[in-house]
Amino acid sequence: MRQWSEVLWHCGCMCTLCAAVWLILFTEAQQLPPQPPVPIGPVPVPPPLTQPVLPPPAVHPGPLPGRPIVGQQFSPFYAENLVPFGPEVGDHEVFPGMLNPGQTIDLHMFFPFYGGLYNYSVISVNGYIGFAHIFNQGPVLNVGVENTDWPRQPDPAMIAPWLCKQQITQEPQPGLRAGVFFRLLLRQSLFGRPPNELLNVAGAPVSAFFNQPANLACPGTPDSYIQCNQQSDLFLEQMMQWLQEGVAGAVAFRADAALVVTWLNTASGISGRLDLGMGQLATYQAIWLTDQTARLSYVILNYDKLGFDADDFRMNSRNGRCQALFNGGNHTGTVPVDPTIPYKHSPKILAQRSGVPHLARGRYMFRVDDVVRPGDPMLIYPNIVNMLGETTVDVNALCLDRSQTYILMIEQRETATCVVLNSAIARCFLPRVFDWGTKTVYFQTQQGNLNAQEDKAFVGYIYFVPPTIDPMRLDIGNIYDWFKNPVPYQIMPVSWYPRNFTNPDYLATAPMFQISSEAMYNVQLGLYVIGYREAQDDKIKKFRPEYRTLCRLATFTNRNTYEYRFRPQEERINIYQVEQWYMDEWERMNEMYSYRFGYMKLAPLRPNDVTGMNLLPGCVS
Repeated sequence: MRQWSEVLWHCGCMCTLCAAVWLILFTEAQQLPPQPPVPIGPVPVPPPLTQPVLPPPAVHPGPLPGRPIVGQQFSPFYAENLVPFGPEVGDHEVFPGMLNPGQTIDLHMFFPFYGGLYNYSVISVNGYIGFAHIFNQGPVLNVGVENTDWPRQPDPAMIAPWLCKQQITQEPQPGLRAGVFFRLLLRQSLFGRPPNELLNVAGAPVSAFFNQPANLACPGTPDSYIQCNQQSDLFLEQMMQWLQEGVAGAVAFRADAALVVTWLNTASGISGRLDLGMGQLATYQAIWLTDQTARLSYVILNYDKLGFDADDFRMNSRNGRCQALFNGGNHTGTVPVDPTIPYKHSPKILAQRSGVPHLARGRYMFRVDDVVRPGDPMLIYPNIVNMLGETTVDVNALCLDRSQTYILMIEQRETATCVVLNSAIARCFLPRVFDWGTKTVYFQTQQGNLNAQEDKAFVGYIYFVPPTIDPMRLDIGNIYDWFKNPVPYQIMPVSWYPRNFTNPDYLATAPMFQISSEAMYNVQLGLYVIGYREAQDDKIKKFRPEYRTLCRLATFTNRNTYEYRFRPQEERINIYQVEQWYMDEWERMNEMYSYRFGYMKLAPLRPNDVTGMNLLPGCVS
């Protein structure tokens, strides 16, 4: 007990001593004299640190004609020559368990392909959009007439941008995204509402689309790959501009639906992590477009990178060769994307070349509704032409040069001169071809005295027909009324499609222009009466035909606005009024009635034309 009391006494002494020391220090701190005030003056500025001045970020100019800025450059879902894709734009991803056999999706309308109509599609990681399941046992995916034993083995129809065994790596490198993405874009007018309007039509009955009301389905169905809003309308308009710049005849196509499928960073079917690190990945895209009536259909293929050309490892390229093709199915035919020799040596060249080099690298366009027609040599529009000539056709070719002269040679007939619109399309002016049937034509570059160069000619076909069955003829109403004497009506109708006429001055003065530009179709048109007669010629032992422009009945302004892209321009003419005669008074009294037959021609107006001898190409009745 004594020891514990001594310990407590020592502890109390120590606590008292500490408290006394703290009290003394606190009192001295409170009695410190005040510090003198700090003088107020200019504060010296330290010298600036010497750091390099970074230049301002470069401001990129606007997009080139036909090349919009797509996607975010620093996004994992970006490629310079692909349309926007990924979750940010509403894409859905193919389920991991359905990558190899393919995921079937509903297209909600019919898409024409190779003579058939399909309202569904199968999207597979193996690089195809199919319409039946493929026989994929073994390392090679066999399709086509030469590689399948149909009907014992299936031969499915498919759009195959890159057909071979592929996979999506399950352990990608940091920052690497991979997958197969798809979405379906529909135009708002398919749902009974005007285009570019997000509000429902007042008083319109509410119907159900995609299991919900139309006013909810059209702006964008939640958790669905279907898009029907203003952005989908803008996307379809952009795709139409691309097609017009790259495919002859696409001016007459109106896109109402599009299926966009993107394969992002797919790897070869037999590949390891080392192969992925070496960049042996593929990124490509297929855009399938059609109109509401399912009459026309186009496919745009975009290749960003192709790091392998076979289902093999370590770049052996021996097993499971990759192919890019369109297969009609059931042995109806197969069309390769690129039939050239470099493609056969290495299919990876598709990402380096282009069918439309003035638009983007690695881009190819096709018309695929009845048969597959590549948007490169040699697609001709229109391919049914009036035998009276004096009209134009657009010809697809590769890498056209404006400094060169091109002609279209017609089988056993005269040649047609051509002008270059862009590096993929040339416009040729046809002469009269008095023949009914198909003629082989040859498109070739010429120079000097029209001697052929070393370049080979592109071969195509044109079907020449009489004027009455020409699909591009000038519509003058009921043709039988014009042969009645007298004509029962003084006012007669005429109609034409404004996009069939272009301003020749605009083509000559604008070195770089877009075919989709409205200014290209701003032109004055004249309606001419062409008389025809023939007389016997003993020198040639047959009748010699003679054509002459008699007069100009009326002048019209070609309507080049947006609403007249796909609708005809309808006008009325007074057949008893003539704007300008190309015959003098004596000829009108003595020779005019010798032209017992003739036709009307609508052509761009040539200023200061007093003879009517050299009319520009146009449409005839």
